[in-house]
Amino acid sequence: MAGQQIIALTILYCLAVARGFLEVIPTEPFNYSAEVDTNGDFLLFWKFNDTHITFEVHVKTYGYVGFGFSDNGNMYPADVVVGWVKDGVTHFRDYHTTAHVPPVVDNRQDWFLLHGEENDFGTVLKFVRKLDTCDKTEDKKIEDGTVRVIYSYHPNDPSTDDSLIYHGPERRGTKSLSLLSVSSVTSVTSSSQHHDVRLYDFLNENYIIPSATTTYNCQGFRMPNIGGKHHMIKVEPIITPGNEKHVHHILVYRCRGIDPKFDKVRYMCYDEIPEGLNPCSDVIIAWAIGGNTFYYPEHVGFSVGAPDDPDFYIMQTHYDNPVQKSGMIDNSGIRITLTKNYRRYEADMMEFGHGVDWRHIIPPFEKAYLSQSYCASQCIDHTLGNMTEIKVFAIFQHAHLLGRGIKTRHFRNGSELSPLATDPHYDFDFQETRLLKEEIAIIRGDSFIVECTYDSSRRSAATLVNRNRTV
Repeated sequence: MAGQQIIALTILYCLAVARGFLEVIPTEPFNYSAEVDTNGDFLLFWKFNDTHITFEVHVKTYGYVGFGFSDNGNMYPADVVVGWVKDGVTHFRDYHTTAHVPPVVDNRQDWFLLHGEENDFGTVLKFVRKLDTCDKTEDKKIEDGTVRVIYSYHPNDPSTDDSLIYHGPERRGTKSLSLLSVSSVTSVTSSSQHHDVRLYDFLNENYIIPSATTTYNCQGFRMPNIGGKHHMIKVEPIITPGNEKHVHHILVYRCRGIDPKFDKVRYMCYDEIPEGLNPCSDVIIAWAIGGNTFYYPEHVGFSVGAPDDPDFYIMQTHYDNPVQKSGMIDNSGIRITLTKNYRRYEADMMEFGHGVDWRHIIPPFEKAYLSQSYCASQCIDHTLGNMTEIKVFAIFQHAHLLGRGIKTRHFRNGSELSPLATDPHYDFDFQETRLLKEEIAIIRGDSFIVECTYDSSRRSAATLVNRNRTV
């Protein structure tokens, strides 16, 4: 692999410890965890291998607990389990839902209880199932990409196994997760915990969010002398509490030939570009709503501070404000972790897909409108320069409100290879950079198609992109 460069592929266009986790100890080590609700009352731990996935839930209740998957995030149609502990005996069954009525017991039980108990926190259930139970009628296959987890609970146990009580509107919900992703914070070890690192923040300092429904705010940053070349090994979102639903995405561009006088200068990204500020389109960091901290693999780093690295950056922050609230102050941004302990390979970013363009039109009344963009082999050859191949180790797929699915198809010598990524249940509110399980080579002559599926069935007019980039 001598002379080979590893590249993080970004497809655009188309840690703090949660409060509840301090109160619980899982029955065994788990690689992944998530706070499923917003109050820390429903905590999920999980791990997986090539064939099975094991879950453990800790729920602040002494009644029943429901957990499962739904393609649309609703309570039905869904693949669920329900369990509770009564008088020291654990009750647990595999169900499915078909309407706003009690769930139906599956004809074949494919979820298996491993442990159940009640403790000071509440109810604990641990269970396992196959990733693919081969039951297409009553179960959901667990695949790569976005999975909409649903949950419910009740303060009381059912009187019998066949008399489930309605959980009510306040004790249920959904959360999108990437269950089979390897990029969970808790699954990654990093030298960012050691003393050989330094931090640098790109922050919107006391920015007053406009009352417009959509705002793209840009700000310049001239990085001070950091003492020579470093490797960026971690990217962490810093979101102002209370603004989580308003900060939709953040991009950081690295720019050449920018006058230092534009340091700390703010402007509307597409309407008020200051005179003399050269165009800048070299994205090095991409974060979007729902995303978490991203750790580079242990053998990869992104060069910052080297003699040939530009020292000027522009951060673009996209704010959503659908109710046009005024007076919100924002200090959100990105924190990067840098080290002088260089990794073996250096990363870069590649973008392809639909640009934001007025010619990209989505017609109304379409449940699954497919839009395709093409990256021809000539583009790949130009990107590779004098390299023979690059390796993709992570991918970030991005769409806006109407997006329902994204697939990145890979072609070589007239044949289609396995896709770089596919996410048939894309969630606008859950976007993150995801590490691939295995690095994928891109060589000269390769080409790609990015397929975005949109749902415009509730819109009566065509969806257009205007110069303010609203849809």
